[in-house]
Amino acid sequence: MDLRISEGSGTNTILDDQSVQSPTRRAKVWEYFQQELVEVDGVMKAVCKYCGTKLTSKRNSGTNSLRNHVADTCSKIPVEDRKRFIATMRKRPGEGSFVFDPRKTRECMVKWCISAEVAFNKFDDPFFASWMESLQPSFSGVGRQTMRNDCIARFKMMRQELRNELQSLNSWICLTSDLWTSNQKLGYLCLTAHYIDANFILKKKTIAFKDVKYPHTGLAIEEVITKCLIEWGIKEKVFTITLDNASNNQSACDLLRESGRSDMLFGGEHLHVRCCAHILNLLVQDGMAIAHGAIDKIRDLVRHIISSPSRIQAFNEIAERSGLPSKAGLILDVPNRWNSTHNMIMEAIEYKVVLKRYAEEQLEPSPDDEEWTNSEAIGEFLGAFEEATKAFSAHRIYPIVFGPS
Repeated sequence: MDLRISEGSGTNTILDDQSVQSPTRRAKVWEYFQQELVEVDGVMKAVCKYCGTKLTSKRNSGTNSLRNHVADTCSKIPVEDRKRFIATMRKRPGEGSFVFDPRKTRECMVKWCISAEVAFNKFDDPFFASWMESLQPSFSGVGRQTMRNDCIARFKMMRQELRNELQSLNSWICLTSDLWTSNQKLGYLCLTAHYIDANFILKKKTIAFKDVKYPHTGLAIEEVITKCLIEWGIKEKVFTITLDNASNNQSACDLLRESGRSDMLFGGEHLHVRCCAHILNLLVQDGMAIAHGAIDKIRDLVRHIISSPSRIQAFNEIAERSGLPSKAGLILDVPNRWNSTHNMIMEAIEYKVVLKRYAEEQLEPSPDDEEWTNSEAIGEFLGAFEEATKAFSAHRIYPIVFGPS
C-alpha cells in the first residue's frame, strides 16, 4: 500500500508497515501517534493523534522528541493520560528501560499472599483480575489453583533452604515445645528450633506443628519429636529442649535422652529445661486459690451482665452517670489462664462503683468491701507476675513455620 498526497511543493507519502521498515514501536509513546509513518520531503514523520503535529521518526533517532511532545508540548492530550505517561518516563538511579517480568510479579504475589494470609479464592475475584490488568495488560493473572501451587512450591523451597542451613550448623540447636488443643479438641505439638547462624545471629524457626494422638503420654510426645528431628536431620545437634513441668514431658525427655545419649552434649544431662513461665503460672494459680471467693463473685457478676444486651445497657447507663465511659462488653476470664483473670480483675476495679451500684439495683450478689480490697491486692500481685512472664517470654524474632511434608 503506497498512497501519495500532494501538499504544497512537498510530497507527503503515507506508508504502512509492509511498504517500509519502520522503527519497532514498542515504546509506550507510540500509543499517542498514528500507526503509519508519514514521509515529508523524504523524511519519516510521526503524526500526533491529538494535535496532528509531525515529528521526525528515524530508526536511529530514538523517541525522545516524541516523549517530550507528549509530556510537555501537546496541550490536547487529556491531563490524566499525560500524568500516566510521565509516570512511565521516571527511572530509578541505575535502571534502564522497564521490562515486565511475569515471574517476578508472581513471586511478589506469593509473598504477599503468604504474609497477609490471603485466601486463595480471592485470586478468582473478577475485580482483582481487573486490577492486575490495569497495572499490566500483558499479565494474564493467576487463579486460585495457580496461587496455591506457587505457595506450596515456595514453601518447599524455603523448607529445603532451612534444612540445609540447620544441617550445616557448627553449633548446637535448642528446642522449645508445647502442646495445644484446637476448638475440635484435637491435640497438636509445636516444635521450635533456636540456633545461632554463621553470622552469629540468633534465629528461631517453627519446624513442626504435628497432631498428637490421645492420650498424650510421654511415649507419644517422644515419638513425634524424634520423628521431626530425623526428618530435619538434626537429631545429633540437639542440646536442650524446653518443656512444661508436666510428668508426661519429663517422661518424654527421659526417652529422648536414652535414645540419643551418645550424640548429646554431656550425655543429655542438661537436655530437659523447665519452662520458667510455666513455673510462674503454677505459683500464681496456687496463690490465687486463697482469694477464689472474691474472684468467683466478680466472675459471676461479669458473666451475668454480658449475657444480655439489656443488662449491658443498664450497666452503661450507670457508668455514664458515674462519669465513666460505656463498654461494649466486660472482660470475662478463662479460669485456667490467670493473665485473663488479671485483666478481668483490673477492669472490675476500674468499674467498682458501677458494679456495686448495678448489683444493688439488680439484686445480684457482689464482693463486699473486704473482698474488693483483697481483689485490688490480687490485681497488683498479678501485675508483677505478668511483667515477669512477659520478660521470660520476650523475644526479638517472630518464628516462621516450616513443616516437613
